[in-house]
Amino acid sequence: MHFCNMKRLLTIALALVLSLSAFARGGFLVKAGLSNSNMDLNKDVATVISDDVLSGAFFKNFTGYHVGVGYRTGTWSGLRFQPELVYNVRGTRVDDATRWTMGYLEMPLNLQWGLDLIVLRPFIQVAPCIGYDFMNNTSDTAAGNALGTVTTEANRFEYGLSVGGGLDIMNSLQLSVNYNWNFGPVANLTAYKDRVEGIERRNARCLQISLAYIF
Repeated sequence: MHFCNMKRLLTIALALVLSLSAFARGGFLVKAGLSNSNMDLNKDVATVISDDVLSGAFFKNFTGYHVGVGYRTGTWSGLRFQPELVYNVRGTRVDDATRWTMGYLEMPLNLQWGLDLIVLRPFIQVAPCIGYDFMNNTSDTAAGNALGTVTTEANRFEYGLSVGGGLDIMNSLQLSVNYNWNFGPVANLTAYKDRVEGIERRNARCLQISLAYIF
């Protein structure tokens, strides 16, 4: 009986060690999810485009998507580094028929701190982020064509900060939620300097919900 109890305890201890070592190891990941963005442009855009064109504009949230790859290091005292390369589609709904969509290739550099709980690892994270806009489109409507005067002069480079958290599951799945702030100007409106200083990307915010597979 004593031998059986010892064998059971050794089996449990070995399982715990293997689980903890699995969390300590790094690995590659692929991820995808939804991006809900909000660009508070009402005041800024109204100074650029005539009121009659934007009479029905409301500039509401836009739900896009993101896909990406990354690599996470092993953990050290709960800390982990997880750089990623993500294609993120976001924008704003100008009215019921008009969308302003932007597609960014972004590189967030996530620094995580979490607790290893055998099969689960809850964590919080913060990440500086840089990106480049490869897509900048508006719908073929009156408001969309008017917004074209802004989007054609859009500033393609972005930089910002992301904060959030998530949960590692069995060292195979990662569920995360991040809130992103983008700094710097969305557009360099050189033709409108006397009327507006610029549409600020600091008013562009994005909530991301992601699911990643780790291998």
